[in-house]
Amino acid sequence: MALLTLARYPFLPEAKEYLSKLSVDELFNSEDYAQARELGFIRVRASITGEKVPMPSIARESAQRTLFLSFFVAKLILIALGDPIVTRRFANVERDKLVRNLEEMPEDIDMIATAFEFRFSKQGDRYNLYFIDFIRYSKNFSDEKFRLINRELKQGWLPVEQHDFILLIREAFVERFVEDIDAQKHKGKLLEKYIRKELEELRTLKDEFVSKYSSADLGAVSVDAFPPCMKTIIAKIQQGLNVSHEARFSLVAFLHKIGMSNDEIMKIFATVPDFRKDLTEYQIKHITGEISGKEYSVPKCATMRAHGLCVKDIAKDKLCEKSWMTHPLLYYKIKKESKTKELPSKQNKSAESQ
Repeated sequence: MALLTLARYPFLPEAKEYLSKLSVDELFNSEDYAQARELGFIRVRASITGEKVPMPSIARESAQRTLFLSFFVAKLILIALGDPIVTRRFANVERDKLVRNLEEMPEDIDMIATAFEFRFSKQGDRYNLYFIDFIRYSKNFSDEKFRLINRELKQGWLPVEQHDFILLIREAFVERFVEDIDAQKHKGKLLEKYIRKELEELRTLKDEFVSKYSSADLGAVSVDAFPPCMKTIIAKIQQGLNVSHEARFSLVAFLHKIGMSNDEIMKIFATVPDFRKDLTEYQIKHITGEISGKEYSVPKCATMRAHGLCVKDIAKDKLCEKSWMTHPLLYYKIKKESKTKELPSKQNKSAESQ
């Protein structure tokens, strides 16, 4: 495979053959790869800070090699760093780059889709995609067109427009990239000796970024009274996972209704891989009615189930199981009142035992 192709798509399986001739020791110590090392570090750093990275022109073979190898330097740094938030932020930057490449060069779509093991066939500008692959990679999309029920399904295959197929390929890249980094985390200690200084700088940058926006608490609200669905969304965010638009909308509306300020709500989203202060702030203000003029309601339990956000079957929460439990805010109100009554009782028992 041409080096130019690998420079554009360094995650392709064919990259292993090229890399097999190069040792980690050589990659991190040889002066021949100094530019690749520097660019790899800059790419990881930029995924934290949001700075723009000036990429070399890939017209020359030397630049193609530098660009290709910098991706693998970045991967090794991420393995050594072992931080899921930074890994996912880096993956998001690369996924957007992949989308731009495929939109500019649609002739590459088949090659990338095949590398990611999509089951598909092409008919003009449209694709027929196996429904299991569609379901697997469409789960993070909120648009109605990504719901299987709104698709024409014939014997397990469904038509997908080219742009939508590119978006599904994008999600496949993120999933595989994150899984690959996680699968190699045991190599982290071995890699540290090459990049101790760089790792220290990245950890500092990441801590500064998160602490700038995030907060350990959720204000004056009673976290213990949160329904399982909201706790699950928050847990995923804190783990650095991307959550769906419906999940973000539901959480913002819920936190707003129980009394959290917009600034406090925004801090919750600091660890989301695609976090941008300006965009997050705008979306929160829109949902809470500050700029839209409409204060959106918290979705009912039935709506949460329809969007795949209800976890009562997993949580086995007795309050969720009640037939009359139809709304996350009702859950919160009842649970909070219950805990308020429990507190004096516990205090009295404690006093009696002294």
